[in-house]
Amino acid sequence: MQNHYNYVFDNITNTYNFTTKNNILYRVAFVVDETFSAISAEEISNVFQLVIDKASDELEPYDIKVSKTVENIVERFFHNVQNSMIYICSDENDKAKIRFKVFDRWYKKSEYKVFIVKIDNIIQYKISETETQKMYTSFMFHRDNPIREKLTEIYNQIEKVLNEEK
Repeated sequence: MQNHYNYVFDNITNTYNFTTKNNILYRVAFVVDETFSAISAEEISNVFQLVIDKASDELEPYDIKVSKTVENIVERFFHNVQNSMIYICSDENDKAKIRFKVFDRWYKKSEYKVFIVKIDNIIQYKISETETQKMYTSFMFHRDNPIREKLTEIYNQIEKVLNEEK
């Protein structure tokens, strides 16, 4: 028995789509992210932001096949060793920290951690003179990525750059 849902790539929306046994539609996308190019002032290609969207509002009971399906999609994404991806946990319903922990647990249990490196960064940035906000992020790249050191250096500068802009 297959341990993940069948999914299809939609060329119009550039998303991978799958429906769960509870008839809930998920969309997974890799959106080009220009952050690394903006910080470094040079063209850094193949950097994407992972977006996972549950397309319906229904509450879905825990379903292991959802994470296995996303894991399979992500693993395929890294067949290109030059690809890298940033994951920013949505704070919708104040659940960014929970999503961050779930993503970390998912990575630690995954088989691809032997060739995919994950770095975490909880970025604190000023939203006003007296208020800061946390952004839970992870950055992943293939261990054979030829510019992995540069990518890591730029990723570690994001918090500083965000706070300089205020």
